[in-house]
Amino acid sequence: MTYDPRTIAFAAEILYPPQQVRADLVQSVHNALYRQPAIGYQNFQVAPDGIHLSNLPQAPGQVSLATFSWDRLILREELRGTSVEDFATRVVNVTTAAFQTLGITTSLVQQFVVRSLIAPRHYRDGREFLSRRLVAPGTDAWQSFDRPLQSLGVRLVFPPQPGNRDTYHVRVETWPQDQRSIWIENTGSFAGPVTTTDTPQLANLLDSTYRFVTGPVCNFLATLDTP
Repeated sequence: MTYDPRTIAFAAEILYPPQQVRADLVQSVHNALYRQPAIGYQNFQVAPDGIHLSNLPQAPGQVSLATFSWDRLILREELRGTSVEDFATRVVNVTTAAFQTLGITTSLVQQFVVRSLIAPRHYRDGREFLSRRLVAPGTDAWQSFDRPLQSLGVRLVFPPQPGNRDTYHVRVETWPQDQRSIWIENTGSFAGPVTTTDTPQLANLLDSTYRFVTGPVCNFLATLDTP
């Protein structure tokens, strides 16, 4: 038994050597991307925390954003129905255009975030599933707080295996917007250089982060999801 996770958010941070980011060059990146509707951005803004390219939200909570700061490019797509393939295309193409225009030759570290929802099959309340099967101190122990439990979760860290450079930080929590759902976040960190000519590799790193959710994390939770 496994799940069909609904991914609600993706993020990427592509770190590069510290530098002063010129607004006119980022404007050139914006103009080039604007001509590609699938990956373009509508707005351009210079702010104290960086230079932002963004799309207007079509529903509450939606985010479509690229931020250029002094040491990293941050990409976010949240609650927009984005697939992992769509986000991979955006990450590779925006990073390639940005690096070529800004004169960046190498990314030092890459980090990807995937946030997904699953619904347990044998529990109507995610709090009950996590408190009984994942945290599981026993029913009597929870009574010590003498008040209802609103949410709970766990954080797991998986260091790199020999020969790899990936570290995964996994959070499994209840989701306040829907008491039945379980919220899963995996942050995959990859230490090592990626050059401008190798930016297509970023899609593989994102895919590894995503597959760790749909594979090991969901498989583990499925073993606990029993009557």
